[in-house]
Amino acid sequence: MKNSIIIITSVLLLLFSFLVFTGVSPFVKGYSKIKATVGETTGPLLKLVDLPVRYIKIFFNSYINLVGVKRENEELKKKIDQLELENQKLVELEKENTRLKSILNIMNKNPQKMVAANVIGEDLKNLFKCIIIDKGRDSGLKERMPVITPRGVVGQAVEIGRGHAKVLVLNDTNSSIDVYVEGKNTRGIAEGTGGSKLKLKYILKNDDLALGDKLITSGKDGIFPKGLPVGMVVEIDRKKPGIFAEVDVMPFNNYKRVDEVLIIKRQ
Repeated sequence: MKNSIIIITSVLLLLFSFLVFTGVSPFVKGYSKIKATVGETTGPLLKLVDLPVRYIKIFFNSYINLVGVKRENEELKKKIDQLELENQKLVELEKENTRLKSILNIMNKNPQKMVAANVIGEDLKNLFKCIIIDKGRDSGLKERMPVITPRGVVGQAVEIGRGHAKVLVLNDTNSSIDVYVEGKNTRGIAEGTGGSKLKLKYILKNDDLALGDKLITSGKDGIFPKGLPVGMVVEIDRKKPGIFAEVDVMPFNNYKRVDEVLIIKRQ
């Protein structure tokens, strides 16, 4: 029975194939309709199936592009950071060059009276505000010698070793300098406060003084020679009780940022 079914099926398939391929009209038309119907049905289905594939390809390509862009941005950022670092180094070298030229010019004018030194530290253990320089007794330094930069006064030498010395800076509460207001007859004492500013003491309320006035050493305190820049007046209060005004001064030198100094030698 099974063999008979196989034989009949085979004969029918052969007959169908013969009729189709020999061009018998009814069968060709039917086959064409079936083919067209199948094509119309499967075409949209194939497009529908292909749609996710296309989106996956687009997403994958976009992801690859984003990864590439991110990597390129990271490389550009590294290059920019490197250029900024190099630029900062050039700026610092230019500033150092300017400082050294200024110090050299001063020393050339007073070759026998100046000693150049580098700041090598800050004395944090001491109760006084001091910086440490790399020149001392072997270079002819003595106590109370003025220490300056081209910008103005830093302080005075207070402890002298063979190869180093401590400098009491203007900002220390134990520091005081006799000063004039540049271009005016007003005179006072610039005292350290322990902070970033100085106090200008003994200025009468009607004294000739204004914001922005520059203070220079008077040469009358026995330590600093006359005419050295000290600082600038940044605040004046004439309303407080008493006969004196309260005056704040910003030193020209920030001792925390001083790298090289000059020591004025004296007998």
